[in-house]
Amino acid sequence: MSNDRPDPLDRIVARSRPQQGDVPAELGNPRNYLVFDRPSSAAPVDDPAAVLTAGEDGRWGVSDSDTVLGVVVGAVEPVTPEAVESELADMRAADDTVGRDSSSYIPDWTAVSTTPTLAPGAERPRMVRRNGTRVRPEWVIPPDNRSPYYPHSYPFSLVGRIFVWQDAARPDWSWWGTASLLGTRTVMTASHVVPWGSSSWKALFVPAYYDGASVHGSWAASWVTDARGYSSHSQGDDMAVMRLNVPLGSNLGWFGFRTYSSGWEDLSVWTLPGYPWDHDSGNRPWLHLNFPIIDDDNDGAGVELEYQADTEGGQSGAPVFAWFDGSPDVVGTHSGGEDNFGEPRQNVAAGGNALTNLLHWARNNWP
Repeated sequence: MSNDRPDPLDRIVARSRPQQGDVPAELGNPRNYLVFDRPSSAAPVDDPAAVLTAGEDGRWGVSDSDTVLGVVVGAVEPVTPEAVESELADMRAADDTVGRDSSSYIPDWTAVSTTPTLAPGAERPRMVRRNGTRVRPEWVIPPDNRSPYYPHSYPFSLVGRIFVWQDAARPDWSWWGTASLLGTRTVMTASHVVPWGSSSWKALFVPAYYDGASVHGSWAASWVTDARGYSSHSQGDDMAVMRLNVPLGSNLGWFGFRTYSSGWEDLSVWTLPGYPWDHDSGNRPWLHLNFPIIDDDNDGAGVELEYQADTEGGQSGAPVFAWFDGSPDVVGTHSGGEDNFGEPRQNVAAGGNALTNLLHWARNNWP
């Protein structure tokens, strides 16, 4: 089958396989999570080691209020799709191999599943809700066709929950979204998940998040060190990439990506996973399998991919992907929903060249 057309389900189920080896030990290293940092505005300390103190009960504590758990990210300068395209063109002029690799990576040790093992829904009380402003509403279009799943196999283990602190010094995160691995250190999410304008923020990506931690272990996570995306966005270019402190992709693998083609319209081959607040308070992942993209419209500098797959808040930034010759390739990042007069309600992803250019830039600058 040509690699420019998605594989139908009956052609890809045979590619599933059980786990081939042990989970890499690097995923369970406490250093992935136990990182302490200080905002750039904080006064220097004479003895950094003195910041950590041992109490009488033997427990360690942080005695300096300006020292926080996690990597503090300073104000990030937003970019435009035109600037990213121009920068890529300059990089390609110097090295014609730049921007050619959009492939996925499947580690030898991991299980592979085109349809993950379904899990029970916990249906916990709605105690946790993202308190950032939603860009647009998202819709569950009856009947609700989402299913909970165990994220222990590739590529579903690449999708995780991303926690964002608008103020890095506060103990509680401000909101969450969904993100996915697209490179060694690169995760993709929606632009409105990033707290543009904050001078001191942080974010934690937990791949394969399930009931409070990654299925790969309590320390399988990474803080974010950088973000790049389109802050002044429409829904068609509501996208961003983040650089991870820990190269989780080296052990977990990553998605491939490609520019959406209108020739794929109405093919029931797409998958959208994520962490919606209306099921399990975002503590377990849910997905909608084998739905069609029903239309694509130019919007902003990107392309708005329209579908009636069910989503809710917390799934912003989720990958929309299908399989191409055995590779799970992303064509969009979930942005939200729309309810236009005279049209049925639908949900949308941001895609097009604005997405692929941004991902090529990230792979070449964040190896």
